[in-house]
Amino acid sequence: MLKKITQSASIFSILFGLVTGPAGAQEPVKLVAFGALPFTEVGEGRKLSGVAYDFVSGLFDAAKIPYQAEGLPLGRMLEALEQGNSVGVFLARNPSREDKFTWIAGLVEEEGFFFITRADRKPVASYAEAKALKSIGAVQSGAPAALLEAAGITNIDLGATEGINAKKLMSGRIDAWYTGGGIARHALKQEQIAGNAVAIGPQVVPAPYWVVGSKTLPKETVEKIRAAFADSKTNGKYAAFRAQID
Repeated sequence: MLKKITQSASIFSILFGLVTGPAGAQEPVKLVAFGALPFTEVGEGRKLSGVAYDFVSGLFDAAKIPYQAEGLPLGRMLEALEQGNSVGVFLARNPSREDKFTWIAGLVEEEGFFFITRADRKPVASYAEAKALKSIGAVQSGAPAALLEAAGITNIDLGATEGINAKKLMSGRIDAWYTGGGIARHALKQEQIAGNAVAIGPQVVPAPYWVVGSKTLPKETVEKIRAAFADSKTNGKYAAFRAQID
């Protein structure tokens, strides 16, 4: 009889463990990102890849923080961050977002948005100058288009990808292309467009890329990621990441 009770208790314990997990086990953090090559790419089944994803997921591995990765559109990524227990691979840090999230580490702090023209055209240095153009290319559902709209610019030609915008620029279908520096360099390279074929104007808006977390992300988790990021600056991993985007 005692043997049967012991066996039943053992079975119950196993089943209970499968349902609830080990006592005190940390719930996996949601590691989320939207597609923005070369930094991140969302593949089939919302699978994430890209140099920034590889680097940031490596920080989680180094800090021994369990996570579940998922690729999402930008709007849904922001929703995930607002709902809690989430970290975004990167997000442009700006005043409107400052108090909404926990800014964990500066991934590419010198990043910003620029107007790009063909080399045989005058560079565009401001929103005021852009308003005089016939058309400005920007990626669909992205921050560049939102910034143009906020500046009162309506002559926006949306492209499904940055590569499409690069090709539109070179074919003369748009007068300028508004995007981030690192993303532009990648798109030009992918489309086999020489760097001297375009002119990049001065930075119009700073948009430093940061690893970002939910406002309610536990302090211990934040500090572990920050410590792993600090280590990456001395062990060569951050330098290896930058070499792939610079």
